[in-house]
Amino acid sequence: MSPRPAARVEQLREERRRDVLSAARGVFARKGFVAAKISDIASAAGISHGLVHHYFPSKEALFAAVIEESVQGWEALIARARAMPITAWERLVYVCSIMGESSVVASEHLLIIVHASTGDDAPQTVREALDRLERLVCEPLSALIEEAQRTGEAAAGPPGELARAWMAVTQGLAISQALHPGRARPPIELVLRLLKA
Repeated sequence: MSPRPAARVEQLREERRRDVLSAARGVFARKGFVAAKISDIASAAGISHGLVHHYFPSKEALFAAVIEESVQGWEALIARARAMPITAWERLVYVCSIMGESSVVASEHLLIIVHASTGDDAPQTVREALDRLERLVCEPLSALIEEAQRTGEAAAGPPGELARAWMAVTQGLAISQALHPGRARPPIELVLRLLKA
């Protein structure tokens, strides 16, 4: 096989893997980890049950990959915010605006976290992935809040508690959006009052 066809095969493989991840994200968001079935994910991706296993050996591995996708997106968002030549408060507003956006993908990620966190049947590996994600979200968000507090722009209080409160509001908005898809989300300025000095 010449290099060009091999590269095309790899590209198609990566595209199919992304399709499976996208389908899994939607199914996990709607049904939760425990109720989701590989056959649901295969159907949503438009592929066979066996082909899902070609890309991911188990439902747990697929869930971990969806969580890793969240981690990578979050780390990229924090890196972009840190690289911007703006004030600490503006960085915080930027990050919170992206977190609170009403995109389907953002809502799906938040719903997955809510489903898996509240279900008693989630395996330990799933709980560990969620704990890791929470730490990776909470720590940088706390640091951004602390920076904005030093300039007097963010509300006083323990940065970690403020970060967790913001995350709870964001998750609540995602649930509301899922229950009422046509309802507009509150403006970001209104929700940011939680953090504004």
